[in-house]
Formats: sequence, C-alpha cells, structure tokens
Amino acid sequence: MSSSETIDIVNQKTITSEVAASVTSKYLQSTLSKNNTSDIEDERFIHVSSRSHSRFTSTPVTPNEVLSLKFHASGSSMAYSRMDGSLTVWFIKDVSFDKSVKVYIPDCCGSDKLATDLSWNPTSLNQMAIVSNSSEISLLLINEVTLKASKLRTLSLGSKTKVNSCLYDPLGNWLLAATKSEKIYLFNVKEDHRLVHSLNVSDISPNPNDVVYSIAWNNNGSHIFVGFKSGHLVILKVRDEMLEVSTKIKAHTGSITGIKIDPWGRYFVTGSSDGNCYIWSLKSLCCEKIIQDLDSAVVALDVCHLGKILGVCTEDEMVYFYDLNEAKLLESKSLANHKSDLVLKFYPDKSWYILSGKNDTLSNHFVKSDKNLITYWKDMFDSTIIEKRRKNNSSSNSHSKRVVKSSDRIAKDRPSRFNSRK
Repeated sequence: MSSSETIDIVNQKTITSEVAASVTSKYLQSTLSKNNTSDIEDERFIHVSSRSHSRFTSTPVTPNEVLSLKFHASGSSMAYSRMDGSLTVWFIKDVSFDKSVKVYIPDCCGSDKLATDLSWNPTSLNQMAIVSNSSEISLLLINEVTLKASKLRTLSLGSKTKVNSCLYDPLGNWLLAATKSEKIYLFNVKEDHRLVHSLNVSDISPNPNDVVYSIAWNNNGSHIFVGFKSGHLVILKVRDEMLEVSTKIKAHTGSITGIKIDPWGRYFVTGSSDGNCYIWSLKSLCCEKIIQDLDSAVVALDVCHLGKILGVCTEDEMVYFYDLNEAKLLESKSLANHKSDLVLKFYPDKSWYILSGKNDTLSNHFVKSDKNLITYWKDMFDSTIIEKRRKNNSSSNSHSKRVVKSSDRIAKDRPSRFNSRK
C-alpha cells in the first residue's frame, strides 16, 4: 500500500502530485480486483479450461505464449499472434469481450511459420502488416463480417532476409521492418508500400555483430528509436525518404528489451535485461529518472494513454505500476507460475489494460462504466462529496428531530393561554 492512499482527497484545494498518485493507486487496485478482471475467452482459454476440467488427463498444458500483441490506434480492435502460428483478432464491442467479434486464423503465415510481429495500419481499421522471420512482409485485410483474413499483397525482400519485427509510424506514412542483425527497411505507405531505403545494422550500432531487440517510433513519425542487445540506443531520423543516424547513446549495461514513447511527447522509457528502467527527456535526450528497485530483467513495458502510469513486467513474473512523472511505485502484483514471458498492453484510448493470465491465457483489466483515469478521479471525488453531504444531512436531520421532540415536551408542559384565562 502506498502512503499516498491516506490523503483526504476532498479537503485538498488542488490536485497535487500526492493526490494524483493516491487516486491512481486506488484505480490500479480496482483494476486488479476480481470484479474488474475478466478472462479473454479465445481458443487458448477454451483449451486450457477444458483440460483443467477434464477427468481423463493429468498431463500439463502445452505452452502457447503470445509473441506479439497490438491494439489499433483507435482502440476499436486488438490482435495477437501465438507460438502455434495462430493469429487472433478482436473487434472490441464490450468491456468483457462477450459481445466483441473474434476472427481466428490458425496458420496466418502458413503451416511452417510463426507471426513474430504485427502492426496495425493506423489509417485503416482492418489492415495490418505481419512478419514471420522470413523474407516476406504480408499485408492482411481482416474482414469483421466474414470472420476471415485475406492477403492484400506481399512485400518481398532478399531470399536470405529474415525480417522478424515491423511497425507502422503513428501517422501511417511509413512502415518499418527489421531483421535481428542485418538490415532495417523503410517503406513509403502512401506509395503502395514502396521500399525507399535500408540500413545495415552493423553500420549504425557501435558494437559489431549487434542485435536489434526493440524499436519504437516517436509520436509524429520523424524519428525511430532502436534498442540493441549491447545496451546501445540509436535514434534514426527520417529525412527525404532516407534514414539518418541522429544520436547514439550507451543507455544500459544489458539488452534494451523495451522502448515506449510518452503519449504527450515529454519522455521516452527504456527497459533492460539489467533490471533497470530509465525515463529520458525527449527534448534533451538526458536520463531524468531511474527505476532501479526491480529485482529482475524487464521483459515488457507500456505507458497508459494519459502518460500517467508506466507498467513494467519482469522476468521473475512480477508486474509493477509506476507514476511516470515521479518514477514512484504505485502498485505491484505477483504473477507467479505463469511460466512464460509476460504481456502487458494498455488500451490506446483508456486506462484499461491487457495482462497475461495463467497458462498463456490473457485477462482484461478495467473499471466498469469508466473510460479513463480522469473520469475515475472525478467520480471518486463526487462520490466522496455525496457521501460527506449524506452524513452531514443525516446528522442534521437527527439534530432537527431531537429539537422537535424537545419542543413537543416543552409545549406539553407549558399551560395554554386558553386554560389560563379560565
């Protein structure tokens, strides 16, 4: 529990950082409660559930972890790939996913390939790019009515190329693709995904034989942040359909396993296998805050759409929630016995999130009838005020009743003017 939780919110004249932290902590506690957590009932959940309730098998459930999970920028859909080669797409209609539309593609890249990464085209509600550690990038169109996926086209690269990550920029102008240690490719989306430039990984990393571990665009699609196995961070600039090295930083002593840009454009966050998270200023490129109380390597991180909550998953099966502005811990939870790399992804339009469940299932964490943290703060303040007024009114009514009863007694004891005249 955070000490900020003891703050009397109603009596605060302004929303200070302490008050904001207190309310955010209460919000996170609510999202972690059973009442505000629901299983995402996809094929994996059905398989795990049927096995756990069966009387005829005692063998452990075969692992099938999530490889890549991405929301569409609008928040209207979500897609994820798994180790079994499947792709699951949800067109989100309901908080519990009960009324949402699910599209399931068993072998989205063929029977012998895995979808190692995927990215939604932000300018289309149904189009995405998928890579499978091969020389091809597939552009898929997901049909919400027929519940099927069709291939729009294939972007082919060199026969020995093994592209394993891809990412559209937030404005939908560029598609970035990368291999682990050979090349980074840039495609012009507006010109039918034309390949416009490529860079050798060995030419941009200070370390020879380095490996790309993480990639992120800034908010306007002008710069690319590349995290390497060596702990180096390289920032590339897009100029005239070319990729130029803008900055090189020795950011961590271990591999940079995650990069996330603050939605407000103030910070970017890097997480590493060295067990640290650094919060950097986007303006100065200086590290402003360090989170170093993690006990294990960082495997996933994300920032909520308000730029308030930083979520961090670690290798020892823990999830932590920090105040991004203060780098202070708000809440933490053990996800012991999950036995796979954890997944954490905030909705792009509200402060709900998707988190790993047991046996590679996924769970949805939300606050009912609430779309974002700001309205939660307001509702919490309003409910506190209403409760305070109710108590005051109750106390006032009780006092009034006592006064009335006292007046009645006095009236009975006092002789009336009529009787006195007699």
